[in-house]
Amino acid sequence: PFQLGHSESSLWSSLWWAMAMAQVSYDVPESLPDPTTLLAAAQHLVKIRGAAEREEAVQTVFKLIHSILAAPEDHRKRHIRKSNEAFYQKLGRHAAGLDFLRGCGFVDVDAMEVEEGHNGGPMLSMPVAYLARLTDAHHTLARAAQQAGIAVPPLPGNGFNPFLSSGSSAEWAEADHVREEVRRLQHELERRVESAPQVELRPTVFWLGAGRRLEEVVLEGGIAENVPATGAKPAGWGGAHCTFESADKKLLAELRSKRVYESCVLRVICPDKSVLQLHFRAGDSGEHVMAQLAPLLAPHVRTSSWYLYQSPPLRRLALWETLHAAGLTPGAIVHLGFDSDERPVAPYLEESLVVQLGPKPQEEWGVKSPSGPLVDGEGVDWGVGHRLGGGPALTGGA
Repeated sequence: PFQLGHSESSLWSSLWWAMAMAQVSYDVPESLPDPTTLLAAAQHLVKIRGAAEREEAVQTVFKLIHSILAAPEDHRKRHIRKSNEAFYQKLGRHAAGLDFLRGCGFVDVDAMEVEEGHNGGPMLSMPVAYLARLTDAHHTLARAAQQAGIAVPPLPGNGFNPFLSSGSSAEWAEADHVREEVRRLQHELERRVESAPQVELRPTVFWLGAGRRLEEVVLEGGIAENVPATGAKPAGWGGAHCTFESADKKLLAELRSKRVYESCVLRVICPDKSVLQLHFRAGDSGEHVMAQLAPLLAPHVRTSSWYLYQSPPLRRLALWETLHAAGLTPGAIVHLGFDSDERPVAPYLEESLVVQLGPKPQEEWGVKSPSGPLVDGEGVDWGVGHRLGGGPALTGGA
């Protein structure tokens, strides 16, 4: 059969990406990260230490979004080399900035996939420009910036964008009502999570497959659950004046039915299949989780470059992200990982916990199902929230 040579294959890959990058959609995106990731990332963007660095990062995001909205068909404006020194200094060194761009529709690729003749390297590219998501991204960052006293540039006026330039006064009024209701419910959810009382850590250890199902532990523990008050529907909701499906409406519908848990059961699986079970508040950050977990690890593990992740796909727990925002409530399974190729040897837990574990069983518990996960539930990253947000590696000293 006919096979492409290296140069022809590379050229074909570049042509394919060029065609894909020219796509513009007015639809509500279904494949992008949950819109709430934009809010979480925006709130951390406007809290970057240093007024100059904070201002520069926020304005850089606005410029990137606005350049695409002004010319969405121009694929050159829809990929960014992470190795670009100016980009790194202004935005790329901030995890919240990268998370916000991913929420807008950027994905991580290798430069060779999109640029003919490039030596490769990490790049952010936007295969499809979803105008609804980009418009929502502007408004989300604008609200956070205004609250932080940061100037907000106007949206670009060039080109046709039904989310910016069309609609009757009734449609605009409806959009404003919906957006305000979304904002109110998001703040209410955050308030309930952040105001929840502290919970005891209650560390428990067992070998993988020997513990009870995580669902049973959550139910027995009586994890407190709140459902936000829905309030009255905004004027014009679902009325005849609506000419397109609003991304804000979809988000509002999700918020109205979303369950809010005040606490979380977290199980940490170590490479030797020992499991450490802990309890946290849903509002506890990744940094707090790491700080509480560190003393429970063996000394040689504690001083190594370790982090927590879910898989698949591999997603590291971000320092600034809460367990609620990461979608790990009311219970979830994470794994202990290491940056070094030579990971520490067992045992991974501190001595008193190793004593509680007892000898490692000789046989593996749990039966592999045809789809892969263990049927006892320990092979499933159980949880009801959103995907775990990306972030930098978390070291034992965090």
